[in-house]
Amino acid sequence: MPEVKVTTRTRRAPGAKREAKSSEETARIAVVGIPASGKTTYFRFLSGHFGLNLPVSYIPAPEDGWTLPLFGDLESDVALEETTYETADPTDPEGSLETTTRYYVNRPLEDRKKLWVELSAGREDQGILTKYPLPTKFNQFVEMRMRFRFGAAESPGGAKPMELLTVDEAGGIIADYFTYDRLWLNGADAEVTSRTCRVIPHFDSWRPDRQELWRRGLTLLGRFVDGADAIILLLSPALASLRDQAQQVNLARGVFRYVRTHNLPLVIAVSKADKLKEFYSEIERSIKERTYRSHFDTTDFLLRRDGAGMGTILVAQEGRGISTREDVFLISSAVSTGEGHPMFLGESGEQAPEVGSPTLGVPVMVNTTLPLARACERVLAKKATKGS
Repeated sequence: MPEVKVTTRTRRAPGAKREAKSSEETARIAVVGIPASGKTTYFRFLSGHFGLNLPVSYIPAPEDGWTLPLFGDLESDVALEETTYETADPTDPEGSLETTTRYYVNRPLEDRKKLWVELSAGREDQGILTKYPLPTKFNQFVEMRMRFRFGAAESPGGAKPMELLTVDEAGGIIADYFTYDRLWLNGADAEVTSRTCRVIPHFDSWRPDRQELWRRGLTLLGRFVDGADAIILLLSPALASLRDQAQQVNLARGVFRYVRTHNLPLVIAVSKADKLKEFYSEIERSIKERTYRSHFDTTDFLLRRDGAGMGTILVAQEGRGISTREDVFLISSAVSTGEGHPMFLGESGEQAPEVGSPTLGVPVMVNTTLPLARACERVLAKKATKGS
């Protein structure tokens, strides 16, 4: 097989200091999901939760006074780091692979639990990453890392450093990793070999650059999954094809098997919940009627009414380490497609007009931070049990 050249082009944040090394051990949470399950968008709006103060609705509404102790990691300069791996020239079967890293950096506000997340370079350099998710192409994948803290800063134990990781892949790296029941690698320095990749159908017939891209993607994914303290599984109800639905079921089964084998906490986030009509009507009502307290039963909706097929995946796991009442959340990173019209909130917190320019408001997030907070909670509880 011809050797594939690898060209590295990395951009550091201009003017930003190197990250401060913390003496605290950082807990790592891996986010997995099939292509188009909402991984990139989820990361964008989580960083937005820290820096852009986007409106977030919780369904069912939390009790009065309940807050989520999630905030940006002010001890580190870089809040969100995206590394893109791609074939420089897709028309050249033996072309080089390029690596580009982009940074979003912290800027603290007066409230120490909030910070702005801003790009380290201008729009010209960062391209569409300034506003929209980067669409992964056939010859590209993106590794994303987000640093934040969980817990009350004023508590005796203080807030703990956390890191969220994912690989947004071109065509199914994550599904392949978990679907094939095998030990790909162990350890932070291990490499997935091309020979190991041959378990993937038709791998030998792929172009050399795509084989190398896939091998590197599986290596990165394997390293952070191997070192993860918990996993968030994104499941999407908005799958158009039977192939995607089958891939998602296979991924879910592989993840369930993996977390049982490695004794890892698992939280399930049903993404793109605005596609679920009944759930979307609850969101709309809670925004229009400020005093409304939702009684929407997520468990009943998923298990007994089989919302968009999710019940068939989750019901078999009930009582096997997964509690649908405590570990499954309906989320939506941008409620804008459920009923065919966008839902925006203006700066005052009121619903923006349904007519006119959409710039009058920002899209509503739903339950976005709940699965992350739950994963952090379970990680710390597990570590406390080990330490006692």
